[in-house]
Amino acid sequence: NPKDTCQQFCRKFAFRQFATAEGENVKIAAKINDDIVIVFEERPAEARRDTVYDVALAVDNLSDRYIKAVENGADFIQPLTRITDQLGYVDYAVVKVPVGNIQHTLLDMSHYRGLFLPGYQPITPDNPVETDHRLTQVDHITCVCYQNTTIPLLEWYQKCFNFTRFAINTDEEDDGYRLSDLNIKMIAAQYWLCAEQGIQSLNGHFKFVLAEPLDMTAENHVTGFLQEQEGPGIQHIAFNSESIVDSISKMKASGVAFIRPPDSYYDGLKQTNVQKIIRLTAEELKESNTLLDFELDEDKNDNYVTNGHKNNDFKRSFFLEIIQRFGAKGFGGSNIRKSFTAMENYEKMQDD
Repeated sequence: NPKDTCQQFCRKFAFRQFATAEGENVKIAAKINDDIVIVFEERPAEARRDTVYDVALAVDNLSDRYIKAVENGADFIQPLTRITDQLGYVDYAVVKVPVGNIQHTLLDMSHYRGLFLPGYQPITPDNPVETDHRLTQVDHITCVCYQNTTIPLLEWYQKCFNFTRFAINTDEEDDGYRLSDLNIKMIAAQYWLCAEQGIQSLNGHFKFVLAEPLDMTAENHVTGFLQEQEGPGIQHIAFNSESIVDSISKMKASGVAFIRPPDSYYDGLKQTNVQKIIRLTAEELKESNTLLDFELDEDKNDNYVTNGHKNNDFKRSFFLEIIQRFGAKGFGGSNIRKSFTAMENYEKMQDD
């Protein structure tokens, strides 16, 4: 039921329902601002499970981009189409990503003055959310892929849509940021057996992280996701926060369940002067279940704090992440083991 699901989501994450479309499948749109819009769609009868499958991108010059993508082999399941109403028109196309069930709806909305899209009508939510969780934009989206498929997928994005690669970590190699060297310590196999590739659009506003297992037989949340979802797919969406402690405090009060890192992690942070760096104490980070990571460069020590939210409905399935950056642009790496351990412990608690 998209209406019930949307209402629960809005209550927990302070989104606001604002538009709905009636048709073959009911659709309800909710947003925090124009940069974070989510559409809840009634599951088609043939679908076996709920899933996040369409990452929509607002683009300029869609006609030119569409022609280039077709010339480079992109498979469009919805060709370039124009939809109109009395408030203008929107050009759109839907492209199938060559992994899992993922697709992108490409939208040129520059000639539309309406609330959202043609066909959507405004709605007033039954219980409007009054609080502000201080989320500003989508920071990144992560897709979990099969082994040895992230490089071809990265090349597909580069060739079809002119995406550029960005460095996830300063130790990254040509084929990605690999943690296989930790196998020597038996840590990588226990924590995160994956290589990551990152891609971003030319305006830098959209980052897409591709993760794959280095060993398909390893038991972790990457291989677990592939098993649970029966293939590749969107594993998580990260929202940027202006104040992660404030955001998580309000979400907890709304009933959001967060993954809890080991207490020993924060004991180590107490030995460092983290408050001087990020204006947050180790106790505040612990109270909000937040991890701290560093990104180093030649001139300065940048860092960011991040936290994950696990969906309770499916083990090792889709989850949301809240992230606040203090100058850092990449994804660090020092907290991978802690984050993985926290996720595994959380899943064991769910099983008990």
